[in-house]
Amino acid sequence: MEQLSFGQILLYSFSQSDAVGKAIVLLLCAASIWAWTVIINKWREVHRQVRDCQKFVALYSRLIGKSPLLIGLHLGTLRGPLKDICRNGIAELCKILGVEPAQQEAFLSSNTLPRRLTPEEVNKIRSTMTQTADMISLSLDADNKWFSILITISPYLGLFGTVWGVMATFIAIARQGKIEITAIAPGISGALLTTVAGLFVAIPTVFANAFINDQINKVNQHMEAFVDNFISTLQLEE
Repeated sequence: MEQLSFGQILLYSFSQSDAVGKAIVLLLCAASIWAWTVIINKWREVHRQVRDCQKFVALYSRLIGKSPLLIGLHLGTLRGPLKDICRNGIAELCKILGVEPAQQEAFLSSNTLPRRLTPEEVNKIRSTMTQTADMISLSLDADNKWFSILITISPYLGLFGTVWGVMATFIAIARQGKIEITAIAPGISGALLTTVAGLFVAIPTVFANAFINDQINKVNQHMEAFVDNFISTLQLEE
């Protein structure tokens, strides 16, 4: 017997599907294209965020030995979530200490703060930085709900198409009053195609979602570590 290729199997099974089965397969194909578009864009976004965090941390680690505030003079050459957190934290610090915009460069270049911060002031700066980090984290998680929906719904939609196709095949058998494998096999193959399509959407999305979540966790860890580090150094400054 001639061995059919993967493409030939799919095309033959699709041609044997009824209208409901074909509609489900086409819907799942559209969902797959949309999912991969979102996945690729999301992967690029979070991968860039991780690299930006690593670049920021490398520079901050070199400058912190002199003064934690020196990083503020380099924000124009940086990008990413840590830049936003740092900028807002420094802005809050300048507001607390009454540093005017014209004085900020000299202030950031200094090795010490003009006075020790009170615990309330430190908590206010931490709160500002943490709120910025939370907003960034929410933005990174924005598309995850759609991945969860696709992972959950796709197999069930494919299963529904298979059950529908098998049910239609058995109804046809009942009407004919006899069973012929050559008559029912095409219908069964068309019915099973919807399950294949559902899994084709769900399985890659599971792996892609896990990888993206891992990258998002790295960004969150970088943000949390930077906030703690920056606040700790401020508490040591006098």
